[in-house]
Amino acid sequence: MNPMIVRAHARLSTAPAYQTFLVVFLPVLALYLLTMQQANVESNFDAVASALPAWRMAQFGDLDLAQFEQLPFIFDVGGTVVSNRPPGISFLSTPLYWLFGSDTFAGAVPSLLPATATAALASAGAVGVLHLVLRRLAAPVVAIGAALIFAIGTSTWSISANELWPHGPAQLFLALAVLGMASERFFAGGLAYGASLLIRPVTAIIPAVTGLVHGWRTRAWQPILLVGLGSFIGVAVLLAYNQAVLDTWSPAPPSYGEAFVDRAGRQSIAGYVGDVLGFLFHPKYSVFVFSPFLLFTVPGLRTAWRTAPAWTKSSAVGGLAYILIHLRLNRFWGGLAFNYRYALELLIVLSPLLFLSWQAWYDGAGAVGRRLFWYSVAASTGIQVIAISIGFTNGYLV
Repeated sequence: MNPMIVRAHARLSTAPAYQTFLVVFLPVLALYLLTMQQANVESNFDAVASALPAWRMAQFGDLDLAQFEQLPFIFDVGGTVVSNRPPGISFLSTPLYWLFGSDTFAGAVPSLLPATATAALASAGAVGVLHLVLRRLAAPVVAIGAALIFAIGTSTWSISANELWPHGPAQLFLALAVLGMASERFFAGGLAYGASLLIRPVTAIIPAVTGLVHGWRTRAWQPILLVGLGSFIGVAVLLAYNQAVLDTWSPAPPSYGEAFVDRAGRQSIAGYVGDVLGFLFHPKYSVFVFSPFLLFTVPGLRTAWRTAPAWTKSSAVGGLAYILIHLRLNRFWGGLAFNYRYALELLIVLSPLLFLSWQAWYDGAGAVGRRLFWYSVAASTGIQVIAISIGFTNGYLV
């Protein structure tokens, strides 16, 4: 092996966590900023409705979006026109709008560049924190490699970092929550879970299940109480915001969430099974088609489960409960033309167990199996490159 590579490997193997975090975060951020969506007319409705409150707050100090009333997800509440996006995603890009935003319009709406840069920052941060989580399970160099594969081989790149979807910011706070669980800093983990549900309210399922499972597995009350308390702060902020802005105490306001609750009541068992299978294997929208390297994380699951730390198992159960309920509430394909997005939060909290599963398989795999894995990583990366390269025109913004 090249002596320079050997020396670099040795340095990384003994480097402190903040240094290896930067080794992951900085190049991933550079990649995400270079490839993020910049043309407003190619932005989806969710990203626009999420960015406008941040722009308005930075420019005028209020949430009045009357000039954008014709856009989707913008509606009248008691005489005030507002966005129906959750508060976490609506305000996350406010700092960048304060710094760089202006009243200059690009098409029908202000520039979305500060919002999109926020998505890239959050997504790169999520990958960096994921690496910190994986450092607790493997050598730093291996954790770096695994995080980088996640960064380029999943739709974290083509969805989370490409526009201000809720997924990138939610992934960041969920990764911080998993790190809190791994460090036994349960209240801090609960606060991070609470921040994630302010961005994507349905993720409240994850701390509810994770805290209970971890407390049961460790025969301790602290995880249940502290994770619950920290995440409940997020719930309280969400309810207060919904009352103040959307005129309802419901966590699922009529403007958005009630449609999902109604769908859960109408969906047949066959329809639900179809959504689960589609989520996994659909040729246009599934995780295993658009990130085929994930197939190689499955064979070692039984071995990984036997040896995994309690926090890894608790996080995995919380993530699985989340996605099974989510698929009852919403269509698996997420309104996309192709690719997947609803799996992104799941993948963050499930990644520690999937990593151990992959490691158990890879250690015993032959040369052919290992070669196929690396081919699948290359294929996953190529697929995400193609996904980023294909644009569309949003008729509302022309």
